[in-house]
Amino acid sequence: MSVLVVGAGPTGMVAALVLAANGVPCRVLERHASPSGGSRALGLQARSMELLGELGLADDIERVAYPLSGASIMRGDAELSRLTWVPPQSRYPYTYVLPQPGLEDILRTRLHAVGVEIEYGAEVRTVVQDGERVGVQLADKRDLEAGWLVGADGARSNVRGSLGIPFTGGATGETYYLADIVLESAMSFQDSAMWLGPAGPLMLMRLPGGDGLWRVFVDMSDRARREELLEPSLEELRVLLHERGAAGMRITQVQWTSIFRTRVCLADRYRRDRAFLAGDAAHIFPPFGGQGMNLGIQDAVNLAWRLARVESGASAELLDDYETERRPVAAATIRDVESRRRMYALRNPLARSLRDSVLRLGARFPGAARQASLQNSQLAIGYGGGPRRLLSRHPDIGDRAPDAALAEGTVHDLLGVDHFTLLDFRPGHRSEAKNEPAETIGSTELLHVVPIDDRTDPAGEARDRYSMNRGGYVLIRPDGHVAYRGRDATEARRVLARFTEADRVK
Repeated sequence: MSVLVVGAGPTGMVAALVLAANGVPCRVLERHASPSGGSRALGLQARSMELLGELGLADDIERVAYPLSGASIMRGDAELSRLTWVPPQSRYPYTYVLPQPGLEDILRTRLHAVGVEIEYGAEVRTVVQDGERVGVQLADKRDLEAGWLVGADGARSNVRGSLGIPFTGGATGETYYLADIVLESAMSFQDSAMWLGPAGPLMLMRLPGGDGLWRVFVDMSDRARREELLEPSLEELRVLLHERGAAGMRITQVQWTSIFRTRVCLADRYRRDRAFLAGDAAHIFPPFGGQGMNLGIQDAVNLAWRLARVESGASAELLDDYETERRPVAAATIRDVESRRRMYALRNPLARSLRDSVLRLGARFPGAARQASLQNSQLAIGYGGGPRRLLSRHPDIGDRAPDAALAEGTVHDLLGVDHFTLLDFRPGHRSEAKNEPAETIGSTELLHVVPIDDRTDPAGEARDRYSMNRGGYVLIRPDGHVAYRGRDATEARRVLARFTEADRVK
């Protein structure tokens, strides 16, 4: 059977690429008549870059993105504090700034290369399904059907509405001007800067393509409550930067503008029978921290590899874990973003003064910068379902599999969205206690077995990162999360069998 992917934004296109990599036919339906030029989403975090790397896209993104390495908190011309990102343990240690249209161009090019064409002007109005199929009716009255449906059609999702899934939450009451500008500045702030004044935050973020290109966010909530806002002009943006920012800045050109009214919503469920929600169709929240598009990309990979395995014969129960894993991640992210939003939006002078003092103090401690960097990177997202063991150094089941240098390449070079990876840490690859030769698990097209020993891991980095110096196995899922770790080959085989068709695991 095939899959209908509704929506050709980053979430929908990544889902289609993962399906294609697994040989699952899919159709991508996009309601707009052509690619959108909207530019709200900006940053790709380390975890998303790792997944895009599994699709062979990270190098293309790095060539055109701007690596964001820090931020300044300002008051007028003075820098109150400077937050420098502490690179996490990833080959992608920054936030990679790339406006959404640029990322979509890269994804679209790869989709075309693998034989998947986006069907523009195909607006899904209704979804109908039975136990065996799911169908959609388009605005032009055409009817299409498939085995599964991925609803990645944005915050105003017709798929979600047709499925009758509540989108709990609502408007926060805040309104922002967004604009891409060319800026002349004598200021020495880093790749991004924020002024937290009495009228709310004004933020600048550097864009790729030249030293003078920036994205500006301006809180206009107070004025929006008094009057209807129109798209900002060059002169109005100049005045706002002069009043709320630093004296040494001047806008010379405006390339794009938008008015953004923030909402916080989370779908009550991510699935109804054969139809699923992903990305903005499942969760929306303000852009503080650059998390939204990244959650959508990770939703897409998590869901698509599961659909691929079910299409190849695994139990459909595997799909239940998509919501179980991904919805709590969105809920936790919303809580974090909401705390930032409220902190940035403070109007009371005493509260703002206390906030600024806390921000200045936090910037002096490397531990605070390290924790903030890790949180933004999304590398700590895991699906263990419980608290981590105290003082545990190794990745638990559900955690992201860490990278490590090998004699040839790295552990992450071995991963892929179309297969599982079994790291065999046994000395000499022979049995100890319950251990069995890796050959009894079986290396196939779906399972890549990799010995980790003195020859392949001469520095012992992989054994140290995984705390497997005494031998054993680590089974890694197509989305780069640990499915099993231990010394029992029979149990490793049983876990793999849950994710795969029976005739491939014997």
